Amino acid sequence: MLKALCLATVAALATTVGASAETPEGAVASLDEFLDQFPDLGPGYAVVVVTADDVLMRRVQGVRRASTGAPMTTDTPIYIASQTKAYMGLLAARLDAEGILPLDSHLTDYWPDLQLPDGMDASQWTLRDLITHQVPIENGFITTIEAYVGYLDPADYPRLIAEHSEARETGFQYSNLGYNIYGAILATATGRSWQDWLDLYVIDPLGMDHTSARTSDFALDDLSWSHYWMGEQDGWYDIRPKTDGMMQSAGGLVTSVDDMAAWLQLQLRGEGPEGSGITAEMVSAAQTGYVATHSEDRRNAAELPCSQYSLGWNICDFEGHDFYVHGGGYTGMRTQMAFSPDLGVGVAAFSNSDNMTGWLTSRTINMYFQFLTEHETAARMRQIRIEQYPERIQRYLDYRTGNLAEVRAEERWGGWTWSPDAETLVAYTGTWSTGEPYLDLDIRIDGDQLVVHWGDRREELEPARPDRFAALSDPFDEFDQFDFERDETGALARLVWGDDTYTRIDQSGQ
Repeated sequence: MLKALCLATVAALATTVGASAETPEGAVASLDEFLDQFPDLGPGYAVVVVTADDVLMRRVQGVRRASTGAPMTTDTPIYIASQTKAYMGLLAARLDAEGILPLDSHLTDYWPDLQLPDGMDASQWTLRDLITHQVPIENGFITTIEAYVGYLDPADYPRLIAEHSEARETGFQYSNLGYNIYGAILATATGRSWQDWLDLYVIDPLGMDHTSARTSDFALDDLSWSHYWMGEQDGWYDIRPKTDGMMQSAGGLVTSVDDMAAWLQLQLRGEGPEGSGITAEMVSAAQTGYVATHSEDRRNAAELPCSQYSLGWNICDFEGHDFYVHGGGYTGMRTQMAFSPDLGVGVAAFSNSDNMTGWLTSRTINMYFQFLTEHETAARMRQIRIEQYPERIQRYLDYRTGNLAEVRAEERWGGWTWSPDAETLVAYTGTWSTGEPYLDLDIRIDGDQLVVHWGDRREELEPARPDRFAALSDPFDEFDQFDFERDETGALARLVWGDDTYTRIDQSGQ
C-alpha cells in the first residue's frame, strides 16, 4: 500500500492536533495529521473539505486499481452508490419547480391502472412520497435487478410492481425502491431517461466533467475499481466497475474529488452558479425535511441523532448544528458526504475498499467536525480510531474467511469431490428461463469455466457434487446453490435456483 500523497490547497497549516482547530483551516490540519496515522489505508482513499468559496483540502492517496498501480487523482471517477439520491433529489426539485414533473402529482397520474399489494390505493401516493421513502411497499425483484443485474424497461414497471411487491408497515423506511420507481415514471412521462435529465439539469450546469450516471463515459482504466483485502499473502482483489445497466437512479453515479467539491459548495451557497438554472428555491426545496426518520438513537452510518429526511439527505444534529449527510456503499467500496450550513463547511470521504475503510470514511467526516468544534472527546476518539483500525481490518477479514470456510464445509456440497471435464460441463450450457424475461440465465463456457450470465451480472459455477454447483461472483460472495434436475431418461430437464425453477429454451453456450 502506498505512502499517502497529500494534495491540500491550504498552505502553512499547523500540523499539531488542535492547532487553530476552531477554524475550518485548523480543523483541516488536524484531520490531515489524523489520516497520516494510517499507513496501510488503501488501495485508494480521498478526502475533500470545502467552504462555500474555497477548497481547503484535496487529499488523495493510493491507487484507483491495485493490480495496475494506476494512481488515484482528484479527477478519478469514483462510484458513490446511494449518494446518488441527493443528486436525484435536486433534479426532482428542479423538475417540480419548472412544472415538468410535479412532486405532488400522484402515481396514478402516470400509471392509471397501477396495482399495489393488499388493495392499497395507488392514487394516495405522490412522487414526493416515493423519494422520501414513504410509499409502504417492498419489491426485491426491482431493487435487485436494478442494482446488480441490468436495465429494466420503465414501461414494465407497472407489471413488475403488481407482480412482485409486498406491503410493509407505513412510515419512513429507507430503500432504493422509491427512487427506482421515480426514475421509471420520469422516463415514461417525459420520454427522456433520468440519466439524460440529470446530465441536462444538474451535472452539466455545474461543470462536473468527471461525474456521470454512465461508466461508459470513461475509459475502464480511468475509473476507480473496487477492492477486497484478501490478506497479506493474496493482497487486494480487484472488482470491476458497474456496467451502465447497473447504474440505477437510487445508486448510479461516479464522481471525482474535484466534482464533489463543486457539489458540496453548491449545497453551502444555496444556489447554483449564474446561468446554471439551479435557483435558491430549488436547493432549499431539496434540503427541506419532509418526513420524520425516528433515527435519534444514533444507530446509523453517521452515528448522530438524525430526525428527518429531505430529497436525498439525512438531516441530523451535530452538537446543536444542522448536519446533512448521505453515505454510499457497494461491493468493495464505501463513501460518505456531509455539510453543515451553519458551520459553513462540507466534507466527503471516498474509499475503494469496503474492508473497514468504509468504517473510516464516516469517522473521517465525524473527526473533522469534532476538530472544528473542539469537541471534548476529539483527542480521545482520535486515538481510539487509530488504535482500532488495524484490529477491525483483521477481524473483518477473519470473519469473512471463517464464514466462507463454514459454508464450504456444509454437507450439501458433498465434500466438493465432483470434477467434471469440459465435455461434461457443456451439457449444462444454454439459455434457461422461468418465463420471466428479466430472470433469464445464459450459461456458457468461458475458457475452462462454466459461467452464468444474468443480465450484466457474471458468476462462476463451481462444481460441488453431480448436478449441483455453487455460484459466486467474487471470493467473498455468498454461495448460491444451483441444482440441475433430470427427467426419466436422464436428460437435463430443469434448473432450480432458490425459489425459481428454470427450463432450457436454447442450448448454445460454448
